[in-house]
Amino acid sequence: MQDLVRLELIRESLIAVVNEMRANVIHSSYAPIIYEGHDFSCALMAADGRQVAQGLADHPIHIFAVPYSTREVVKAFRGDIHAGDLFLHNDPYTGGTHLNDVLLLHPVFHEGALALFAAIRCHWNDVGGMTPGSLSGRVNEIIQEGIRIPPTRIASKGVMNQAFLDLLFNNMRGRTERLGDFNGMIGTGRKAGEHLARLFQRFGGKGLLDGIEELILRAERQLRARIAECPDGDYFAEGYVESDGTNPDPLVIRLKLTVAGDRIIADFTGTSPQTNGPTNCGPALALNAVGTIVKSFLDPRTPINHGSFNPIEVIAPVGSFINARDPAPCGGMAEVKFTIDSVVAAAMGQIVPEMTVGDLKGGANHVHVAGPRAAGGTFIHYEWPAGGTGASNGVDGSNAVRSYNEGDFNSIQSVETVESQFPLRVDRCEIREGSCGDGMYRGGFGLRRAVRVLGDRAMLSVLSEKNVIPPYGVAGGRNGAANRFVVVRDGKIVEPSTMPGKVSGFMLGKNDVVLEETAGGGGYGDPLERAPERVAADVREGYLSRVLAERRYGVVVDANGTIDKAATARGRRAIAASRVHVAVAVANEEIEDGPRRQFRVSAALARRLGVTDRTLIELSTGRAAPVRAWARIGGGDGETVQVGPSSLRLLAAAPGDRVELRVVRSAPEM
Repeated sequence: MQDLVRLELIRESLIAVVNEMRANVIHSSYAPIIYEGHDFSCALMAADGRQVAQGLADHPIHIFAVPYSTREVVKAFRGDIHAGDLFLHNDPYTGGTHLNDVLLLHPVFHEGALALFAAIRCHWNDVGGMTPGSLSGRVNEIIQEGIRIPPTRIASKGVMNQAFLDLLFNNMRGRTERLGDFNGMIGTGRKAGEHLARLFQRFGGKGLLDGIEELILRAERQLRARIAECPDGDYFAEGYVESDGTNPDPLVIRLKLTVAGDRIIADFTGTSPQTNGPTNCGPALALNAVGTIVKSFLDPRTPINHGSFNPIEVIAPVGSFINARDPAPCGGMAEVKFTIDSVVAAAMGQIVPEMTVGDLKGGANHVHVAGPRAAGGTFIHYEWPAGGTGASNGVDGSNAVRSYNEGDFNSIQSVETVESQFPLRVDRCEIREGSCGDGMYRGGFGLRRAVRVLGDRAMLSVLSEKNVIPPYGVAGGRNGAANRFVVVRDGKIVEPSTMPGKVSGFMLGKNDVVLEETAGGGGYGDPLERAPERVAADVREGYLSRVLAERRYGVVVDANGTIDKAATARGRRAIAASRVHVAVAVANEEIEDGPRRQFRVSAALARRLGVTDRTLIELSTGRAAPVRAWARIGGGDGETVQVGPSSLRLLAAAPGDRVELRVVRSAPEM
């Protein structure tokens, strides 16, 4: 048993090394996405690939995948790793995320033996492929997304493999920027090695490594204890990636989350097969997502290492779009990973209801505007606009910021950076009025940003989610607005793609404006229970108009900001009376249209709701997340909705239970 003070010193010393690695990357990188956006992460790994330490600011989507990548490197070079070696990796099928996220592993030796790895994973602004920035909503195979790097030794005992590096960087746009980021990563790994050498001297080789093993064991015991406090059982949830960019059918993620003693098993059997669009991910991301959400819900405050993963088992069918294989493109892995997050959060909200939280904007919202530079070459402007975060019990969501599952990732690139480096102008950047999900506690508001092209030509590529299927609310809360990415040309809206949010190389001309409107977070609780004073405060701030306050919350506010209490009481009674509550009836078999779950509603009920076949609707029990499906008109009566057996299981309801039926609106601010 390690002395507890000594153990804490070891833990904090390792984290301090990671934090200095982060500072080095920020100060030495060339690309704004790294030094401005903080789209990178650093970690220390054990010699066998287990995660030892990370900083609080690191991005979960990167860092939880690094152990998988490191184990693949160790497997490929077992017994043949030496001081002075360096390794690169970005292959999604062997633990990478998408091709833009490049991992550098720097081995650290002590007394001649491999002891640790310093790991740096950075988003490179371009890695080749068919469009500038490498990320596009309309690719069909991974080769169109850029250079794929399997576990590769790029330096052997201190000697760089220059031929490989020339091949690599000659197939990427912005060679100078790529080399600058690469060299910054190398320097960061070297400094980490120096700091670790001092820690070995301070604590002793055996003392430091034994301390690491004890910290991993303690992290595992901590999470197992928290899981053991949860009620045993099976919990079900599902969610949709709305399009793969090549056809309009959604992809479904189905989850059975089992709590068994001090273990959690996440079984994704029944999830859609991999697709030829970019909305796939490799094998590391399902565990990444489950680990992120389980840790956030059950043990959010203690540091993270590999012990935090050990109580979790993930079953992700090979060949599904959450465990894809060659040649499936994986540029949209963030969109997939965040959908898995949403599904796991919906299940965890049933296990620990006090932690349930509204859904988020859904993915990275990759927006690339690229074109020729006046002095030659190509500029690549990359945006990642944040949205509103979800509400939880007692807390409104935050406006246009990153969420709890994204780490220290900036909300948006600064106007000064954009306008000083590219032939672009930011005409506006503001809170998107009305985009929140309503609730007793409302979701956060998204943002609205307009970027004008000043050059003669450019092109737009977008890879995003939740443009059609918006973030859900919980505990009776409403959904937020969906994402929307369009072009304004001569004052008119132009849709850059037939698939919302999936754009590839759409040509732009001078004075065209790329309009980015991001999703609002899902609400928590009944909107009619929100304090009228809080609604009035949102009106004063310009987040809600007086019309929307009355229409959605029943709160009547005059031009001076004064609440009309009598009119508000009448308005809230009218909204309550307009709601549709139905009894649940169960069909003998599932009601589905391909991947789409369906609820059967009568013609009378459809008229009352104003829905047609394939309108997206949801059933809410007022607990945790609602269950969504598409309407199938016909049969039944105006008092019931017919669902399949698995829908009943998702609702955690019994036949005859009364639930609220409502339409899912992608633009609730209208």
